[in-house]
Amino acid sequence: MNKKRSKSYRSLVTAVLVANSLFQFVAPVLAEGTKAGESISNTATATYEDPLDPGTKINTTSNTVVVTVAEVAGITVTASGVTDSTPATPVSVGDIVNYSYTITNVGNDPSKFRIPNLAKVTGPGVAGTLEVSTDGGTTFTPISGSELITLSIPAGGSVQVRVPVTVQAGAQANDIINVTLGDTPGDAQNQARDPNGGDVYTVDNPNGGAPGEVDGIPVNGVREASATQKATVNQSVKTYALATVLKTRSDYNNAGTPLIDDDKLTYGLSLRVELNDPTGNGITPAPLAGTLVKGLGTRILVSDAIPAGTELAVAPTPPPGWQAVYTINPVGTNANAATWSLTPPANLNTVTRIGFVNDPSVVTSVAPGQTVNGFNVQVKVRAGTAAPLTVNNIAQLFGQTSGVPPVDTNGDGVADNPVYDESGDQNPSNYDGRTIPPGSTDTNTDGIPDTPSTIADGLIDTPAELGTTGTDTGNNNSGTGPGGEANSFDLTTPVPSAVLNGPDRAPDAIGLTGNNDDFTNKSSFVPADKKPGDTIDPSGVAFTNTVKNSGTDPSSISLVPTPPATATDLPVDTVVTITNGSESKKYVWDGTTFVFDADGNPATKGDQSPIDATTEYITVPNVAPGATVNYGVEVNLPTGTPLSTDTAKGFPVPITAFIDDATPGLSAETAKNITIDRVYTGFLKLLKESRVLPGTGPAVQGTDGTFSVDPKKPAPGNIIEYRISYSNISEAQSGTGNVTLKADKVVIVEDGTLSTTAGDGKNNWAKDNDISGQIDTSNIVGTAKDTGASTIQFYSGASGANSAIDQTGTTADTDVSKYVNTVTGSVAPGEKREFIFQRKVN
Repeated sequence: MNKKRSKSYRSLVTAVLVANSLFQFVAPVLAEGTKAGESISNTATATYEDPLDPGTKINTTSNTVVVTVAEVAGITVTASGVTDSTPATPVSVGDIVNYSYTITNVGNDPSKFRIPNLAKVTGPGVAGTLEVSTDGGTTFTPISGSELITLSIPAGGSVQVRVPVTVQAGAQANDIINVTLGDTPGDAQNQARDPNGGDVYTVDNPNGGAPGEVDGIPVNGVREASATQKATVNQSVKTYALATVLKTRSDYNNAGTPLIDDDKLTYGLSLRVELNDPTGNGITPAPLAGTLVKGLGTRILVSDAIPAGTELAVAPTPPPGWQAVYTINPVGTNANAATWSLTPPANLNTVTRIGFVNDPSVVTSVAPGQTVNGFNVQVKVRAGTAAPLTVNNIAQLFGQTSGVPPVDTNGDGVADNPVYDESGDQNPSNYDGRTIPPGSTDTNTDGIPDTPSTIADGLIDTPAELGTTGTDTGNNNSGTGPGGEANSFDLTTPVPSAVLNGPDRAPDAIGLTGNNDDFTNKSSFVPADKKPGDTIDPSGVAFTNTVKNSGTDPSSISLVPTPPATATDLPVDTVVTITNGSESKKYVWDGTTFVFDADGNPATKGDQSPIDATTEYITVPNVAPGATVNYGVEVNLPTGTPLSTDTAKGFPVPITAFIDDATPGLSAETAKNITIDRVYTGFLKLLKESRVLPGTGPAVQGTDGTFSVDPKKPAPGNIIEYRISYSNISEAQSGTGNVTLKADKVVIVEDGTLSTTAGDGKNNWAKDNDISGQIDTSNIVGTAKDTGASTIQFYSGASGANSAIDQTGTTADTDVSKYVNTVTGSVAPGEKREFIFQRKVN
C-alpha cells in the first residue's frame, strides 16, 4: 500500500469496552481499503490474573460493538509505458508515440473519474485526442469533447488512458518529449484536489447511482493525481510488462500422526507488476493485461499445478476482483493450453491445476507498482501415499503487455506472445538478471523477448527435474538461475533418533538456507551517551529456545554452543551460559572454539577445558517422542564490543542440540540441529545529513546542495535542510518461525538548544550564538515531515520546554526550538525511513 495514502484519511473508530469494569479497549484505525458502508463487528477477549493466585489465567469476553466504515475517495495515475508507431525504428519525426497511463480507484467505494482531453507536453511533440480503454488496453475509444467523466469504476478497478503524441519537424536526436497526464506538484498521488486546468480527479457517484455505491460524499473530498513519462528522439521505445509471481509455503500440518497421508500444506501466492525496470535493459514497465485463457476468454492467469502425490484440499477463496478457476486436463497439458472453468468439479481430487483469474468487470489490468496478494492454495497428501514424499511446487503466471493483443497464428486458442513468469525468485517475466528468459527469442537484441521462454507443465515429479529446475531453499522467493525455482518440502516417516532445535516454541523454524540457520535476534542495552564509533560493555542478554524430540524413541537431548560460520563474527571472551531447570554450564569463546569454563570468567584460564565429555554438556533427559522442552541461553559480550549500528550486524551464538549415540565427537553425530541466538548492540541506526537550499539568499556553493554528512557553508537567506535517516539494521525474517527485532515506540528528538558553550559540538541551531538579538536559524513552516506515519510535536523556548505550533519567528519563544517525532507503529528489520525539517539562516 502507498505509505502516503495509508497514513491519510483513515476512519478512526473508537469503541469503549468495559469487561468486568476492569479495562477499556480501543479499536484500531481502519484503512481506506475497507469497503465503504461495511459493518464491522468486534468482540474483545482478554486474560488476566488474580494477584492472590498467580499463574492462573482468567478469561473474559466483551460485548460486541459494531462500526460502519466511512466512504473514502482515492485515485492514482500510474505511468504505464510508451510505444512507438514504428517500433522497428527509433522515435523519429512524424512518428506517433503513445504514452499510456493507468488510473486506479484506490478508495473504498465505486467512483467515476474526470479525464481531460489534454495532456501537458514539453519537447518537440504535439498531443492528439486522448483515448480511454476499459478492457485492459485491448481497445481504446477517443474522448469526444473537452473531457470525459467515466462510468463508475469499482474500488480496485482501473481504466487506461493513451495520449498520442506526434513528433514534430525539427526534432533533433536526444530531444526529450515529456508528457504529463493530470496536474499535481511532483506528480503526487491521491492528493486533495487543488483546482487547475488539466486535473484528473475523482467524481463521486450520486446516491444509488452505481452498484455498491454508499450514500453520501467521501469524507476526504475530491482527490487528484498525475504522472509523467518521457521518450527520447532517435532512441527506440521499449515497453513490456515486467510481472512476477511469488510463492511461499505458509503452513504445514501433519495432523499429529507418523503417517503422511493426512498431512496438509498451504501456499500463499501473489502477483507483482514492477514499477521500475530491474533488468537493466531500459524497459518502460507496462501494465499486465489478460491473455487467451481457454474456456474463459481474455484473462490474467495465476496457475498452480497440484503437486505429485497430493490433491486439492479445499476450494480456495480468491481476493476481491479475482476468481478461482479449475482444470481437470492432464497435467501434461500446459496451463496456458488447458481448458479452465469457474465451477469446481464435484470431486476436488480430480483437479490437476488450480488457478486465479481477474474478474474483468472489476480488474482489467494490474498497473506497474501494484501487488495483488491473497491467492491461497491448500493441498493434502493422497490417501495411501507412503513416505518419503518430496512435494515440489512452482506457480506460473500468464498475461499480456497492455496494448499488445494476443497473437494466435495457428488458431489453437493459445497466445504465441504471452508474458510468462514462474515463482521462486524476484526476477520478473522469467528474466535472469538482465538476460532474457531461456528459450525466448530477441531478434532485434533490445532486451525484450519476441516470443516467451519455453513454457513448462509446472509439475516437478522427479529428482532429475527438480535438479534442473532448482529450488527456493529459503521458502521466500530467493532462488537464482534461469526460469523459476521450486518450493520443495520433504515428508518423511519419523526415525528413531531425531531432534529439532529452534526459537521459543518454534523448534521447526527455517532460516535462510534451511533448519540449521534459524535464529532469535535480541538487543542489549545501549547507554544514551554512546555515539557512532564508540564501544560498550554490553549487559547480558537472555534467550529461550525450544528443542523437540522428532524421533519415535524416547531420547536424551544434549546442548552445547558451537562456533559461528565466521569465527570473527563473535568477540573473543564472549561468555555463554546454557540452563535447563536448575542446571547451568558456562562456556567461553576463545576466537576459534568454545571451551568449558567452570566459573564463567575468561580471565581465569585454569578452570577451562575442551568440550569433549558428556559432563560438559547440558542434557535434557528422557524426552518423549513429539515432546518439546524449553531451555535458556545467556550471552554476555565482552568489554570493547562495537555497536551493531556501526558494523550493521549482530553477534551470533549457534547452539547445537543433539542426541548422543556414543559416537566420539560432535561432528560425527547424525541426529543434531542448530539454532542461532544473535545479540545486537543496538539496531536502529540514525544518520543525520544536511544540504543547503537557495531560499532568499545567494546561490548554493559547490556540493553544499547535496545531502551529505560534510560541513556546509550557508549564507543568510539560505535554507538548511536536515535529514535524519533511521533504519533497522537487524536481520529480516528469511524463512519461518524466526524471532526478529522490530523497533517499536520510536521517538526522535531534535533539540536545537542543547549547546551550553561555544564549540561543544551540541545542537545550537535554535540559539542566538552570535548575540545579534535573533536566533541563528528559523523554522520553515510545513517542512517537518516523516516519510512514514508519525506525529510531530513542536516546542519553543530557550530550553525547548514550551509546547508550541508549527511556527516561525526570530526568537526562541516565537519559533520552534525542538521537534519531537513520534513514529507510528514499528520499524521492521531492513526498513528505512526519514525525518526532514528545514531552517532558514537569519
